[in-house]
Amino acid sequence: MSSKEGKSNFIISAFVTDYHTLRVGGLVFAGIIVFLSIILLAGNKICKCGKANVSPSSFSF
Repeated sequence: MSSKEGKSNFIISAFVTDYHTLRVGGLVFAGIIVFLSIILLAGNKICKCGKANVSPSSFSF
């Protein structure tokens, strides 16, 4: 009976999570997403800065 207890303890301990690594990985992922979203928003404003605003009604066919 003690061999079953030993196996169950081994199975449970095999799935111990390293919370520090998980936390650091999540923070890095969140930081990358925030950085990319800022670049995307700033890039759209930079691209629109030099273009003239043309209304669709000014075209004649």
